[in-house]
Amino acid sequence: MTAIITITDKFRNIMQKFSRFGTWFLEHQRRNLIGIFILFVLIAFGTTLLVTITPRPSNLPSTELNTPVSFGTLNKTASLTKSVFNKDNGVLELHYTISDGAVSDQDLVDISKIKFTALTDHGGNQVTGRVVPTSNNTLVVQFKNLSHNFNAVTLTAHDKSINTAIVEAPSSVVADSLSTKKKTANSSTTSGKFIINRDKVSKSNTLTFATQQELEVSESDAKILAQQKLISKNTKAIVEYQKAIDQQQDSIKKYQKILAQSDDSGTQPSIDNARDTMTQIRTQISDAQKNIQRAKTNISQYQKTKKQVEDGKSLLPKPTDL
Repeated sequence: MTAIITITDKFRNIMQKFSRFGTWFLEHQRRNLIGIFILFVLIAFGTTLLVTITPRPSNLPSTELNTPVSFGTLNKTASLTKSVFNKDNGVLELHYTISDGAVSDQDLVDISKIKFTALTDHGGNQVTGRVVPTSNNTLVVQFKNLSHNFNAVTLTAHDKSINTAIVEAPSSVVADSLSTKKKTANSSTTSGKFIINRDKVSKSNTLTFATQQELEVSESDAKILAQQKLISKNTKAIVEYQKAIDQQQDSIKKYQKILAQSDDSGTQPSIDNARDTMTQIRTQISDAQKNIQRAKTNISQYQKTKKQVEDGKSLLPKPTDL
């Protein structure tokens, strides 16, 4: 009973305070409404200012790493393999691998014909950029003085190689007219667009605006490391393949014992299947050995290229400004 009385008294006190507040609000209604209006105005102004001056990533999704993006008219693709940003000095480094779908040797691309155009969102007034070839199929796009609060960078890849399949030599005025209409209807080319949002870029406090020589050496080191990993994986695969052969040989021995002790019609096919499997595995071992040999050859070439670059004898085109 005492508890009920206590709750009732508290409720009564709350209602009395609310009633007094209502009376006070009505007595000062004009001043209070003006205050509320000013508060809303300040909130709206602050929100607008915050949205305006606070950088944010673009509304477009970032291009995922190692995703081939087609560009030009000759089946070429570009893949963003690495993106690093140092907010302290405004250096942004974007690594690309270029592939030519028309040829089997992906390491040989005329890198001098690959161009990029760039747009920065809230990048600042002092930002500059350039394209730096680092090997026969890789390049780095560098920016410096980029605002640490940039929203996004949009890069578009272009292939300046001439595609003779779309070059026409009309034999008459009529043919030229028809050709023009056809060309207009099919004039769109594939341009590889990359969106790099600030929140998707790796951060580094040690990144600097590296020279072309430094980037080329770094690229050679990365390719050598990749080939060494390839050798390691193929070596491990050969070990597993050999274990699989041993297992098949054990199975054949068991099947042969069964066959010697009974006239089971299903035993001989099992032996034949095991032998076929061993033949396939030996082919896989041979392929892995070829992969290892090819990787070793590549490492030798990359080491030679690295030495040439370190000696100042690079054969790549010079960097070009964006």
